[in-house]
Amino acid sequence: MSPLCRATGPAEPRVRIPATRRDGMDLRYDEWLPDAARLKGVVTAYWRVVGDASKVPSSAVLPDGHVELVFNLGDPVRLAGPAYTGNQPDRCVVGPLSAAISLKYCGPVNTFGIRFHPARGAAFLGLRATALTDKLLPLAQVSSTLDRALSYLFAGNWSPEPEGCRAELDQVLLEQMALSFPEDTLVAAMVDRLTLSDPVPPAAQIARELGLSTRQVQRRFLASVGVPPKQFVRVLRFARLWQTATMCPPEGWAALAAEHGYADQAHMIREFRAFGVEPPTHFFTPDWYDTTGLSRVSGPAEGVRPAQGVRSVQDPVGKTQI
Repeated sequence: MSPLCRATGPAEPRVRIPATRRDGMDLRYDEWLPDAARLKGVVTAYWRVVGDASKVPSSAVLPDGHVELVFNLGDPVRLAGPAYTGNQPDRCVVGPLSAAISLKYCGPVNTFGIRFHPARGAAFLGLRATALTDKLLPLAQVSSTLDRALSYLFAGNWSPEPEGCRAELDQVLLEQMALSFPEDTLVAAMVDRLTLSDPVPPAAQIARELGLSTRQVQRRFLASVGVPPKQFVRVLRFARLWQTATMCPPEGWAALAAEHGYADQAHMIREFRAFGVEPPTHFFTPDWYDTTGLSRVSGPAEGVRPAQGVRSVQDPVGKTQI
């Protein structure tokens, strides 16, 4: 549940993009890919947001279709939204969201996240994806074994920057994979096609290409991704637009709306409101762009999205929360 920095693709900000100031970085957002071959394609990014949030505009976690594990290693973070209201748990699972969660930092920020492929995150945790839809849950409630292992790993001076530390994290996740559900390879292929295509093809067309009926697609997509294909495409389009908007002020919102498949600017605004976000001209203000930016020291992970980790727009930066 990275802040407004999350990108949407199999490796893309639930989107989160960390916010930074142009005259001196307040928040810094970095991403890494796992080194373990068996995790590639399952974990799309490790991300971290760290810094001083005292001058950062309000943020939000925006819908992007991903499941994430999020670890608060800094001061309390206050969340408010349909999925969860209260202080963010130290270790939590954030499922596919249909509405934004507002976010307020209460002190120094140190948030680390693990972003999963949209069709593989729930299976990795041994769950049907519908068990996580529109939920933010303590990790201990979902997997006490994984919670204990990660709590122990993060108890010392662990940092994602050294390769050795990330290798330790890789090993913990590989051990969890032994308890995971098998993935639905056809649904994973369908998600990849949807997320990597531009423009996005109709879900029914991809289902026909894979030899599946509409009913089969609905049932299997819900089990693996947590939402129906039509809703996933809608979230994907929304995430692509807000992630594009976090990078720089658009020359015109009507043109950006058309570029991302909206009928017109009014259609785009209705979608922002439907996802629990102010209209983009109110959200992405000149002050927002003046005080935030994107920094990826290690380069983007596959399918990176900006948000507190690419799911949020710091009201701008990349899960960066929006």
